[in-house]
Amino acid sequence: MEHWLGLAALPRLTAEQTAAYERDRAAARSHALSRMTVAVGGFYLFYALIDILMLGDIVQLSLMLRFGIILPLALALGWYQSGRRPIRHKEIATLAVAMAGNLVWCVVLASSHSPAVLHYYYAAAIFQMVVTIAARPTFDLAVGASLGTAAINYVFIWLIEGVTPLYVFHHLAVYVPTLILTLVASHQLEVERQRAFLQLHENEALKRELAHQNGELARLSSTDPLTQLPNRRGTEAEIARLRRLLKPAELENSAALIVDIDHFKAFNDGYGHGAGDECLREVADAMRRELPGTVHLARLGGEEFLAVLPPGEASHAGMFAERMCRAVLALAIPHEHIGGHTGGRDCHVTVSIGGACGSIATDEALARLLDAADEALYEVKAEGRNGWRLAPMMGGPATSDAA
Repeated sequence: MEHWLGLAALPRLTAEQTAAYERDRAAARSHALSRMTVAVGGFYLFYALIDILMLGDIVQLSLMLRFGIILPLALALGWYQSGRRPIRHKEIATLAVAMAGNLVWCVVLASSHSPAVLHYYYAAAIFQMVVTIAARPTFDLAVGASLGTAAINYVFIWLIEGVTPLYVFHHLAVYVPTLILTLVASHQLEVERQRAFLQLHENEALKRELAHQNGELARLSSTDPLTQLPNRRGTEAEIARLRRLLKPAELENSAALIVDIDHFKAFNDGYGHGAGDECLREVADAMRRELPGTVHLARLGGEEFLAVLPPGEASHAGMFAERMCRAVLALAIPHEHIGGHTGGRDCHVTVSIGGACGSIATDEALARLLDAADEALYEVKAEGRNGWRLAPMMGGPATSDAA
């Protein structure tokens, strides 16, 4: 948006954005103000030499006011700037000291009877540059300081010996363009600072949104949309996480439970896919409620699920399998199409579970573990389903509760 004279308008910041803008610029601005105070303060004190060369009749007054008033003020300002204070307060204090320096300079020149004072007074424009370009305050403070500086200079101009209306006109011809151009520059600097701030925060917001979307995509890619359980990719990620956290020796005592809904194809064919989907959701929720958060339950596809038990839970594999079987049976989901024909009214959806204990430290070990669990599942189905079996440990018997 452009205003008259082709100047860009200041962005409209909300109260929250304004507070963030002040916080973001505080450290850099505080450092810049301190450096500016040292540079301009040194320049101001150095100008005592100009007073001596041009205005020999007020040397003592100049030294007394510059070093007796402005130097202590500058030192106090440096202390104030170094503290933990709002940056706007520091800017106001800096401008106040600059205007005090302007006032002292005017007092010195108004006290001189040298004809050179009329030439020297054109240097009043320097103070306008200080409160706008050198100090670089926010535009509203720059306007206020400019008006204050102009008021000081044009009150004291009438106290200068030998001043005429024509001289004041000539002085204004220099001062007014300086005032306007420095305010234009101050305005543009403020516009650029605020635009850079908004662009930076917009970029950060986009980065956060992109990170959120990437995280959501990663979650969706590793989640089964029907049951909201992890899918195969989610299981791979969980096993990779365990491998990062635990040593290979610790992963030796893990366990896997493969769960299969009994006669699910017949259920799907008899009741329809909508009922089949609802059955999958209910079974998944029931099993999830029976497992602690440390156990990873996933849907592998179709009616098959997988529970990965970390080392701390592997010894409870049989207990978890029993609880899942009972929880699914307790749902009492009617299943009158067992085996592809109409069954009794008391038939309900059940699950068969095969498990094994072993290592998940490597892909080869994991494959052996799943093969053993799958073999145990096959044995449960062969014995009539609706039960569970754990594959035998090396040299030991199998554990089961198959119906």
